[in-house]
Amino acid sequence: MNPKKINSQETPINSSLNVVNFQSSLEDRSLIIAAQNAIQLQTNLLKSSIAYVQSVNGGLILKTTLKYTLEILTQYTDAGEGSIFLIDEDRAIVEGILARGPVTRDLKDSVISKVLDDGLAGWTLRHRQIGIIYDSMTDDRWVQLPDQPYITRSALAVPLIYGIEVIGIITLMHPQPNHFDEEIAMTMQYSMESITAIIVNAQLHAKYRPLDLV
Repeated sequence: MNPKKINSQETPINSSLNVVNFQSSLEDRSLIIAAQNAIQLQTNLLKSSIAYVQSVNGGLILKTTLKYTLEILTQYTDAGEGSIFLIDEDRAIVEGILARGPVTRDLKDSVISKVLDDGLAGWTLRHRQIGIIYDSMTDDRWVQLPDQPYITRSALAVPLIYGIEVIGIITLMHPQPNHFDEEIAMTMQYSMESITAIIVNAQLHAKYRPLDLV
C-alpha cells in the first residue's frame, strides 16, 4: 500500500454524536476478511476478559483489563509497542499504560497531555475516528517525545467511544514504515464497540465490586 500524507489541520467533524468511520478503499473481499478477523479478535478479547474478571479483585480489574487488551491488540497487529489510556469528560487521565513502561504519575500525565495536544492521539480524539500514520517522518501528527525508548515509523490510533464521549485512545506502533494498512484499520473499526464495552464493564467492576454492589 502506498503511504499517504494526511493533513493534520483538517477540520474536525461537525457532529460530536457519531463515530466517523475509517475511510477505506478496500474491495469487498478485503472488507469481508477484515470483518472475519474482527470476529476472531473480539472472541479472543471476550474470552480473556471473562477469565480475569472472575479471578481479579475489583481494585485491579481495570488495570488488568487494559493490560491484556493492549497485549492482545499488539499481538494481533504485530505491533512493536502500544499504549492505552482512559480520560474523563475534562480530558483528565483516569488510567493508562504507556509504551515506555512504568513511569511516575507526573511523567505519565505529561506524556499523555503532549500527545493529546499535538499528536496522533489528539487528532483521533478530535476527529473521533481511527488514524493511521504510514510514515512518521512525513506526517506531522507524530510527536517525538523526549527520551523516547523506542523507534516509531508507523502508527495506528483507535478511539474508544462510549455514548457521545471519547473515553480513551489506543495507539499501536511499529519501527518500520507502512506496517499498518487499511485492512487492519477496518478490523479495528469493526471491533471498536466491543473493545470499549469490555473496558467500560471493567470500569464498573472496579467502581462497584469493592462495595459488593455487583
